Amino acid sequence: MPDLRLPTAIGHLGDLLHPGGHRFPWPEVLTESGVSARGLARGPRTVTLRPIRVGDESAWRRLRLADDARLTPWEATLPPDSPDALGSFRDYVRAQNRLARRGEAMPFVLEVDGVFAGQVSVSSIRWGALECASVGYWIGAPWEGRGVMTLAVAMVLDHLLGARVGLHRVEIDVRPSNARSLAVCRRLGLHSEGVRRGLMHINGQWADHVTFAVVAEDAPAGGFVGRLRQV
Repeated sequence: MPDLRLPTAIGHLGDLLHPGGHRFPWPEVLTESGVSARGLARGPRTVTLRPIRVGDESAWRRLRLADDARLTPWEATLPPDSPDALGSFRDYVRAQNRLARRGEAMPFVLEVDGVFAGQVSVSSIRWGALECASVGYWIGAPWEGRGVMTLAVAMVLDHLLGARVGLHRVEIDVRPSNARSLAVCRRLGLHSEGVRRGLMHINGQWADHVTFAVVAEDAPAGGFVGRLRQV
């Protein structure tokens, strides 16, 4: 008689690691008001994270083109042998929102006082035995160096690790030479897990990244936004 235990166990493990199903409300909007007055960032009154829309294309292109030289060194690219293809902005937005509805991503736009200022993207959301996600971000030059992105990432971490979403672990991968992005992770008190070789294709080549991570048990009692008020 064949031993059926191994295939059954493997199938069960697959269900645990990659279960389907929607796990959080979407669309979702996160907002912090009185930002400057509360010492969370310098200058803005309101910082908002909301779902990306097809209608954001013009604002997105204006900001990205203006900051092309600054952002290109950190830009994810497709390897030459990749079977994937870059589509239109509309295709990108629709694909991201499909993933969000399946509980696999959160494509946020960053707005500062109602103005398009960048993006914070939650990707690779996994449920079951993993309950984890990755966070990536970029911000336009007019808002750089004012604590805005640190606040935006804090807002996302509180959302992901809180009861509304309920993930257990969140990662942020940063190029070792990206000083500003490293500063975001360090100011938030995220734990560095070391360098991962050739983790991602960036600006035309495979690049090493430092992985920062936090698990729910290590999140500050008052949340990451609350921690910023104490820094």
